[in-house]
Amino acid sequence: MCGIVGYSGPKEPLPILIAGLSRLEYRGYDSAGIAVSDGSEITIEKKEGKLDVLKEHLADRKINGNVGIGHTRWATHGVPNDVNAHPHSDNSQDFAIIHNGIIENYAEMKESLLSENYSFKSDTDTEVVAVELSKQWNGNLLETVINVAKDLEGTYALVVTTTKQENTIVAGRMMSPLVLGVGEGEVFLASDSAAILEHTNKMIFLENGDFVEIHDGSYRLFDTELKEVEREIQIIDWEVSEAEKSGHEHFMYKEILEQAEVIERTINGRLEEDSVEIPISKEQAQKYDKIWIVACGTAYHAGLFGKDLFEKVLGVPVSVELASEFRYREPIVGKNDLGIVISQSGETMDTIAATELLKENGSHVLALVNVVGSSLARMADSVFYLHVGPEIGVASTKAYLGMLVGQLLLAKHWDSKKKLDVSFEDIKGLPVLIEETLKCEQEINEIAESIYKQNDVYFIGRGLDYALAAEGALKLKEISYLHAEALAAGELKHGTLALIEEGTPIIVTASQYHLLDKTTSNVQEVKARGADVIAIGNSSSEKLENISDRYVTLPDSNEILSTIISIIPLQFIAYHVANKRGESIDQPRNLAKSVTVE
Repeated sequence: MCGIVGYSGPKEPLPILIAGLSRLEYRGYDSAGIAVSDGSEITIEKKEGKLDVLKEHLADRKINGNVGIGHTRWATHGVPNDVNAHPHSDNSQDFAIIHNGIIENYAEMKESLLSENYSFKSDTDTEVVAVELSKQWNGNLLETVINVAKDLEGTYALVVTTTKQENTIVAGRMMSPLVLGVGEGEVFLASDSAAILEHTNKMIFLENGDFVEIHDGSYRLFDTELKEVEREIQIIDWEVSEAEKSGHEHFMYKEILEQAEVIERTINGRLEEDSVEIPISKEQAQKYDKIWIVACGTAYHAGLFGKDLFEKVLGVPVSVELASEFRYREPIVGKNDLGIVISQSGETMDTIAATELLKENGSHVLALVNVVGSSLARMADSVFYLHVGPEIGVASTKAYLGMLVGQLLLAKHWDSKKKLDVSFEDIKGLPVLIEETLKCEQEINEIAESIYKQNDVYFIGRGLDYALAAEGALKLKEISYLHAEALAAGELKHGTLALIEEGTPIIVTASQYHLLDKTTSNVQEVKARGADVIAIGNSSSEKLENISDRYVTLPDSNEILSTIISIIPLQFIAYHVANKRGESIDQPRNLAKSVTVE
């Protein structure tokens, strides 16, 4: 969602803020702004639109100061425009504030302030906090921010500076992510470590209720009762180059191509029996009565893959739940259940809330996350890191593949009865399989020519292929804006078949060899209605190949690994269709990389 950057130190803040915001563009935003303070005056500049609009506005400007804050906004309160963009200030221009999250009681606070003759320029909840800060000012920024924060209902990462206390920034966190970067005589703030990684790899991930006071390049951490606290400095081992395009046109394309390399990291050290990198042992896993897999979006689709594996190897029921729904019903979670929560960022708001529900009911929680030190990683009882490096493209690719492989590794280690038809040696060869599969790109690019002008595209599959279909459809619609729908192939005749007409694209994956005849029958049903069938399988799927209009042949492998590599052609389809349509692939409209609000 919203992107946050802050700086205190001897350097000029503006270039650092702009560079940091550039690294946060992937989060999704509609406006951007900065505030720089020289102690006596705060200069605020903000513009609707992409960061380039702000950059152009600031071209050749020199803004002096020792502290600065920057923000990219994803609108929640008020339309995207210059006035609603962050930073916001109070009526006297003494405070500047940026905010990620939603203040649920802002309307009541605003009404009270209006009755006391305070005024407002914007429609945002954030400006209300700025005005409230000026009202409650007591001579100390840390105390004032904490006092105001106690009145707020909702979620926030707040960053505030003021002319009333020179060279000082105070920031606090409640549910929305905030990370502190520790440099030599300088301190950085960000909503994501990728924004400040070029300056330092030493990070402190603030916890809920943490506040930090930053002054002249040094910092102190406090809780809501103004007691000083300590937090561990974590070393982030990502390379700065991993958060750059490296000559490619789009981050998404780069991240598709590097999947063989990053999956090597996911499996590294996890292929030996009793590996310490597997956080839950075979013996412990076999004691659970039920498994809950809870996630959102792409991570939810990955969970559909895990369900089949875990039920097979453990012989217990597995329920895959949308986190946004799970938290608002009354699931019967037992103390002897395992909750597996999946999130690339580890900051997905709904998944965090669902994790709290699982823990409240006594369930052991295992987090599959990519970002070290993220909220879910800290909340969980056990953690499995994906190790795929920073993922910048909003449409997840390598993190999704990491989620599939991560669950496969867990299932293989828990497979005491050898139910899975895959060996550790097979898994070791997965990066080579991925590399071979990437060679299908040119063929997919040609197929995209027949799709990109269509209005509707359908993805079908059976078993684990249905999980792939769901992810393939999501990828296509989120970056190309085509209507794409996924369904279990056997469900076609229960309604959707009515929508199939001459030339309708149907994309089918056929990695489930034991279901191949059934899948082929379903393909014949859509062919009979004039569908244009694009099938993805290996050389053993001759029946399907013969009736398909186009057939993408993948490297031969066993069934489970074939399922994993089958997502790569679907990723390429989404990418090349969107590219041919001229869409903003890395920053699709209305979407954000890390969904940190409800």
